[in-house]
Amino acid sequence: MPLTHLSFASADPFFYDTPSRGPAARRSNTFVPDAQSDWTGWRHDADDDLSGWRPRDSRLPEQGWKIHVSATPSGAADILRLVSGYCNAAGLPFTHAPTAVALLSRNSKDADRTASGRFITVYPADETQLRDALLALDALVGGRPGPYLLSDLRYKAGPLHVGYGAFAPLTVRGDGEDLPAIRTPEGDLVEDRRTAGFTRPPWVELPAFLREQPAALGGADALDGLAFAITRVLHRSNAGGVYEATDAAGERVILKEARPHAGLTPDGRDAVARLLDEESRLRALADDTVVGVRASVDLHGHRFLALDFVDGDDLHSAVVARTPATRANAAAADYLEYRQWALEVAAQTQAALERVHRLGYVHGDLHPGNVRVTAGGRVTLLDFEMCQPVADAGPVLIGAPGFVAPADADPSTQRGIGADRYALAGLKLFLFVPLTPLLALDPLKVDELLDSARDNFALDDDWVDEIRIDLGLPGRDTLATRSKLVCDADAAVRAWRTDSEDAILALQVMIGRSLDASADFARGDRAWPGDPRQFGGNGYGLAHGAAGVIHALESTSLELDPQALDWLGAATDAPQSRPGLYDGLAGAAWLQRRIGEDHLADDLLERVLRVDLESLGADLYGGLPGIGLYLLGEVDRFEEVEWQLARIAELLREHYDRRPDPDRNDPRPSARTGRGGLMWGATGTALFALRLYQRTGDAAHLRLAQDALDHDLARCTLAADGSLQLDEGGRLIPYLATGSAGIGMVAAELLPLVDNPRRYLEAIDAITLAACAPFAVEPGLFYGRAGLIHYLVAVSRVGLSSPETDTALAAHVAALQLHAVRHSTGIGFPGRGLLRLSCDLATGAAGILAALQAYRLSVYDPSRDGWQDLLPLLGPPTDRFADAEPTWYRGSSGQTRW
Repeated sequence: MPLTHLSFASADPFFYDTPSRGPAARRSNTFVPDAQSDWTGWRHDADDDLSGWRPRDSRLPEQGWKIHVSATPSGAADILRLVSGYCNAAGLPFTHAPTAVALLSRNSKDADRTASGRFITVYPADETQLRDALLALDALVGGRPGPYLLSDLRYKAGPLHVGYGAFAPLTVRGDGEDLPAIRTPEGDLVEDRRTAGFTRPPWVELPAFLREQPAALGGADALDGLAFAITRVLHRSNAGGVYEATDAAGERVILKEARPHAGLTPDGRDAVARLLDEESRLRALADDTVVGVRASVDLHGHRFLALDFVDGDDLHSAVVARTPATRANAAAADYLEYRQWALEVAAQTQAALERVHRLGYVHGDLHPGNVRVTAGGRVTLLDFEMCQPVADAGPVLIGAPGFVAPADADPSTQRGIGADRYALAGLKLFLFVPLTPLLALDPLKVDELLDSARDNFALDDDWVDEIRIDLGLPGRDTLATRSKLVCDADAAVRAWRTDSEDAILALQVMIGRSLDASADFARGDRAWPGDPRQFGGNGYGLAHGAAGVIHALESTSLELDPQALDWLGAATDAPQSRPGLYDGLAGAAWLQRRIGEDHLADDLLERVLRVDLESLGADLYGGLPGIGLYLLGEVDRFEEVEWQLARIAELLREHYDRRPDPDRNDPRPSARTGRGGLMWGATGTALFALRLYQRTGDAAHLRLAQDALDHDLARCTLAADGSLQLDEGGRLIPYLATGSAGIGMVAAELLPLVDNPRRYLEAIDAITLAACAPFAVEPGLFYGRAGLIHYLVAVSRVGLSSPETDTALAAHVAALQLHAVRHSTGIGFPGRGLLRLSCDLATGAAGILAALQAYRLSVYDPSRDGWQDLLPLLGPPTDRFADAEPTWYRGSSGQTRW
């Protein structure tokens, strides 16, 4: 889950939304510029992130040197007064964080390191204005406290910093997403790289007046001069870093770094204050169940704390590595062995925590990442930054999702020892069913999750009941005052019947009720709440916007509010729209054609045809393969699209040929995180090339399909259980959008078209084993169980199923109950990270609707048409396997015949 999801979860208790809509933002103080200056003749533009001021007659270049000013929360208003007063007098445009909450968000513990701490940005038109402004502003605010901006050069003693970048909102398409851009001297747009270290474009010289004072630039590395040798970076955040190191004697230690004025938490402490507090608590609690302190030191204003090196894994990693629930071939004995290990870890964690309590402290932030487990099973507690004396313990301010009591839990769980016990209970549940964030969305989920843990791992009733008591969540008696429709939704979740077509239809109706209750057609930015990605472009895309929800409702024949189509039409009228299949115009055009709105589809097609193909990436989600798949569906109506199809094929071949050969560069290549597989990897190219070959018969397109698919297959790794999954450099991914399932789905379609399908068939068998694993963290189409359902249905449709895969498919559909959340009078589903509900196709309820429909048609009405498009343009256009038996055939026993 991207860290941005945490900030988008702060606005609403049920859905992701822009942080500015949250209660904290509404209560926040608004920053205003210097009241003594005359702002007549200035233009003021404001949104959720920025408040901008510029003279109406000002003309700025596209890019150049900027001045960034940082500030502490207590000093921000005065710094803005002084800086804005100067800018007013000098006629310099500037922007600033609009509210105190926005500033805190930029400098919070989890903020983006590459942009953290920026309060004000000043835009000089040239180097002369840059020099004059630095001198004047340094005289006004120089030396005031503020976080050091890692991406910039600090000017003298701060809080002024200098960086180079775009002034205008320039973007370039790269690796499946729009990237901030700057222009080269030749006029080309290239990525404006933003890193946690000062960089400048190679063609840009550092101004002479800055080169003359290198000592004033504050460029010294905070790690220079340490008495420890850094051997590995374990983690970096806006608060600082965590490193593996060796001391003067050569012994391994863990080194924690804290940056001054950075990494703020809601209690107002910065990283340095928290690290000082942690050192104090650890010394008071010294014991072999608590990580030990070696030394502490201040250097370059940063605080460092050296801790004992504890071998092993954090509990989250240990659970992922050990649990049999992610292996399709795990035996009953594996579950019993895991249960014994997990119960011992839980007992040790509880004993260590109770010792902390006896000594008069609360941990304050217990979760699996703060528990270390050695290979021998010994437990050590880590991270005491939020630890407090019991007498001083207030309400929990921050914590890991799923380990902080929701507001409707018993008041005793909201602070102090009760809060620690809630976190411990959540940790015990996590050991067996790691879905604890769902309890904040639906407290009644506790029964389904505990029942699953008890039944699958043969847990004692008394042990399970102790978890239920410590969680202190409201029970089913709260339904006594609710409406019959609400009670019906509760009954549907508890029963979760999937054993008949009518039962599945009843669940789809319940999901439709939640979607209906969630819609808000009065908003211009979105119609249904979904993943935060819907705020980065438009609210109408197939993946995260209205088009995907409309498609799911239409495909399942559920009632659709007429306002939805009106909203979609108005949203796609926006002049600046992405062209892609899953994030833009091509997807909306495909939907309008599918539902019979031909005049709207024709208008959108014309706009897609005007897109500069060379500016697009090679990803199916928003780039060339997706647009190519869409245009293939239009070629019978509009012959003029054929040249675009040919050009897309040429560009994709060129893109593929520029990829490095994995055999030459890496014996075990891996994919970049989130950039392999069907949506953002080479498999998208393979699917488009396959479809183009099926239409034209041109063998060059079939070769491209095989080459691209082989590229992604080379980045898959056999797991210990024999399953094949996409390797993201230490993390194996089995899912549809960025994992092996999407790769396998395209490989299954290639089988009858290749001379020697054996290697593809072997890969598909291993991918199918991964898809049959009984547990998935998320329910969604792109990254969870719904995508695995689609995969298993797809391989069944092409004759590659077996009794085992049929059983796994039915089990996946039944196991959607674990994620089903009572919402309004219906059933909702959580999105990425399980923090909030999502309605969209890629991550939320619309995707579940489509998955249930795929299963419903496959099992109960296999001859009915329409299943191909449940995944928009990803399924086969026709059943090509009915005409002739291929060179391979898998009989009812599941054995392949040749």
